[in-house]
Amino acid sequence: MQHATYLVAVDGSKNAERAFQAAIDLATITGAQLTILYIINDRGYDKQRFEAEYLRLIEAEHQLAKELLTTYLKSAQDQHVVAQQALQYGYPKEQIVTYSRDNQPTDLIFIGATGNNAFEDGELGATASYVIRHATANVFLAK
Repeated sequence: MQHATYLVAVDGSKNAERAFQAAIDLATITGAQLTILYIINDRGYDKQRFEAEYLRLIEAEHQLAKELLTTYLKSAQDQHVVAQQALQYGYPKEQIVTYSRDNQPTDLIFIGATGNNAFEDGELGATASYVIRHATANVFLAK
């Protein structure tokens, strides 16, 4: 019998933390395997105009992402959930959909309603909205 696979997108936001915990809770019950995905948005900077600053910011986020992924991975393992981590570069909303479709068949995607890049006045962020509309897997939205 093949285990279900879950993908949880994290970015350090409170809603991503809620999505992660929901994924852990369900994986504990179902025995699903979990991939914890962090996407570094490298489209948000003018690379050519500000190359040195761009490289510094990307490296800083890369270090933050590695630390966050390590923390989440340890938490999953401490709760006896089989998990792996993934770090990607690109436009988060597109990368979540692409990763879930191409890298590993995904049964369920967990995502926060809004993340670090969302404007707080909206109920649903642009990334979550895009993932809901374009993903081939079901989507669990945490808020």
